[in-house]
Amino acid sequence: MENLLDKTAELLASAAADPDRVLRWVLIYFGVSSLGFMGVWLIGEVRRQSNNADSN
Repeated sequence: MENLLDKTAELLASAAADPDRVLRWVLIYFGVSSLGFMGVWLIGEVRRQSNNADSN
């Protein structure tokens, strides 16, 4: 547990020293999560269109 707290404190200190690095990782995180959301939506939309075509 102590090791985890030390590592967390070290990461927070390095983040405070280099805010551009933090911003880059935040943008990467939101970009990847947005792509994941669009992928899930697209799969659902394709399945919905496919189900509509089958029922017509």
